[in-house]
Amino acid sequence: MNAQETQQKYYDPNRGPDLRRASGVKKSYVVREMQERHHEMARLILLGKNNKEVAEMLQCTAASVSQVRNSPVVKEKLTLMKAARDVGCVDLAKEIASIAPIALERVKEALETGSVNGVEVGPSEILKQANSILDREMGKATQRIDTRNIHGHFSLDDIEAIKQKAKDLAGAAA
Repeated sequence: MNAQETQQKYYDPNRGPDLRRASGVKKSYVVREMQERHHEMARLILLGKNNKEVAEMLQCTAASVSQVRNSPVVKEKLTLMKAARDVGCVDLAKEIASIAPIALERVKEALETGSVNGVEVGPSEILKQANSILDREMGKATQRIDTRNIHGHFSLDDIEAIKQKAKDLAGAAA
């Protein structure tokens, strides 16, 4: 019996739709309180992993990752994590800028004398360190651009509250 014969045999136009699937309500999972697995998903998402990559790493489905990613509790956690990461990056950039002149002086010393603080330094090491300093201070050419955009509207009070939370998180992590 082929598919058309099977459909004709069991089809009854008087029966109506199958109500088991007619509810129209889509089942979805919403995180109400983050468990360790949700924190791990959030960390991987913060690192730029997509749903499929996170699912493979944690041995779950991409749909599960999507539902966790879109839960309000996880979205809020990701916002705080991103703010803390951004504050850390700004602090690191300031520290690099503050030590760059010292590093440049050491490279100058090595170029002029072939040694730093009395220790002989080879030309390849001098070049390597000089390039490293210049890359950090001047800004290395972009190797790859990966963008993810989120649009939102915040009041000045909201922005100040986010900044304060990020500073508090950065202070607690230190």
